[in-house]
Amino acid sequence: MAESASDRAMPQDVLDELAIASSPPAPQLSSSTTSDDEKRLCWVCLTSEEDEEEEDNVQSDPAEWVQPCRCKGTAKWVHRSCLNRFIEEKRKVHFDDRVKCPQCNTRYIVKAPKMGFMYTFLDEIDVQVQRVSPIVVGFMLAKAIYWCAVTHGAVTVMTVMGCDEGLGVLESTSPILLLLTLPAIPAVLVMSKMVCWEDRLWLFMRNYYSKIPFMRHILPSFAPPDTSRAMEQLPPLFSHSCGERTLSGALLMPTIAALVGRVLFDSVENNLHRTLLGGFTFVAVKGILKIYLKQQRFLRSCRSVIMNYPKRPPFEPQQSE
Repeated sequence: MAESASDRAMPQDVLDELAIASSPPAPQLSSSTTSDDEKRLCWVCLTSEEDEEEEDNVQSDPAEWVQPCRCKGTAKWVHRSCLNRFIEEKRKVHFDDRVKCPQCNTRYIVKAPKMGFMYTFLDEIDVQVQRVSPIVVGFMLAKAIYWCAVTHGAVTVMTVMGCDEGLGVLESTSPILLLLTLPAIPAVLVMSKMVCWEDRLWLFMRNYYSKIPFMRHILPSFAPPDTSRAMEQLPPLFSHSCGERTLSGALLMPTIAALVGRVLFDSVENNLHRTLLGGFTFVAVKGILKIYLKQQRFLRSCRSVIMNYPKRPPFEPQQSE
């Protein structure tokens, strides 16, 4: 027999489900073997058939039970209304009418009335808008970050070179070149902040402490700790800084360099040279202090010992006179 047009249009898995549903029912077994399968428990609202019987006085219309998938036992039963809510929620999240059972992965067979062209057209537009919305939001966020980077790059140029001189440089430069180079300034600042040169220098000084002459007299705090603990029990050498601290320090670096340059190198007339000198001085002093603090923390951690909890003396009740 030739297949009809409706059968050819339906997917194969749906046709299989319909064939299984149209097959004659299996012979009924005895009540002792089917008692467990006949217990109905809705896996959506977790309401059993016994609970509904107890609430018959409150609810006039009992809920309708269905078996929409290949699940067996009590999991095969579900309220039709609960399953409808479950399917609607899945459609809102995945934008797809092909909803499957979360346990046996069987596609639910939903028979819906045929709607007109206007409904199909509007529903398809709504689904496509839902799918495109995350892409649009991501594009708008990227656009906002880009223009923030451009603004911060321009402010950095005027901070480093001075307001008048920096504004003159920005006005004399090609706009296309500015749009390409200004966003790179914050990126370069963040990348330079991620270079942990203090950790490398600290590790070098610790490893070559005994090989460098006069190091013991110049930096006595870098002497190796007197400890018998194994190397795997010592604290880690490198510390991981948080992203917020790295980002804030990188973006504030030009402003700090300009302030330090004005305080310490006020005699330098060139704004760019004064800011560079202030930046190098700030980075060097901060690095030395950071190395010292890291070494002291390392020594403190190496020399720390976890003590046993002190045992309290037994409580002795006072004797009455």
